Amino acid sequence: MSSFFSLEEEELSEQFLAKGYIVAPAEDVGWLSYIKQIVKPFEPDGKEDLNALKLEAMRKLNADPKARLAYYALAQDLLHIIVGNELAMQKKFNLNVQVPNDEKNLLPIHADTWTGDSPFQVVLWVPLVDCYRTKAMWLLPPEHAKNFSLVGSSEEMFKRIEPHIEYIPVKCGEVLLFNSTLPHGNRVNREDSTRWSLNCRFKSVFSPYGRKELGEHFDPITLRAASRIGLAYQYP
Repeated sequence: MSSFFSLEEEELSEQFLAKGYIVAPAEDVGWLSYIKQIVKPFEPDGKEDLNALKLEAMRKLNADPKARLAYYALAQDLLHIIVGNELAMQKKFNLNVQVPNDEKNLLPIHADTWTGDSPFQVVLWVPLVDCYRTKAMWLLPPEHAKNFSLVGSSEEMFKRIEPHIEYIPVKCGEVLLFNSTLPHGNRVNREDSTRWSLNCRFKSVFSPYGRKELGEHFDPITLRAASRIGLAYQYP
């Protein structure tokens, strides 16, 4: 049977299915600079109220009328290939700041679907600094995730899968699109600089939503004309 996808679409789709993620260059570095100017990542010296600074950066980012457009532009073509071209986007960004050797502010093992998120969504993860080794996020590849079971504490589950996890290096200027049904998280940042990264979820606007529904947690961003007509149609 002939494929309806281009060769590039086939290759990227197969990569996403097999590995659970794709790392690609940001499609618009101008918009990446725009986002960085809002967040203003820096290297803390321990004297700042880092939590207050993080909250203020998130407030500014989520209040900026162009920020979501800028974020979408970083991976528009990739999102269209992996998810579709009629998209819903999470209303608010998440910002992660992880200073070296901080053992308190960690994101333990989880998958978005464990707390009621839709299995149809993906996460677009954007580093504002170079992320590598323990400064990066980790992901359990699909081949090992299929045998995963929710048994034990977070740390016990992590120890079981630790030999199989992959820390994904992503440079500033690149984006990471990953399958949020796979177990993932971060560990103590043992590198010598702070991680600043953003994440936001995307899904097909007409796919199931789970507990986080359209209008409450997601907004449609690329609803096409035929869909708009269909949604508004009333039988005479």
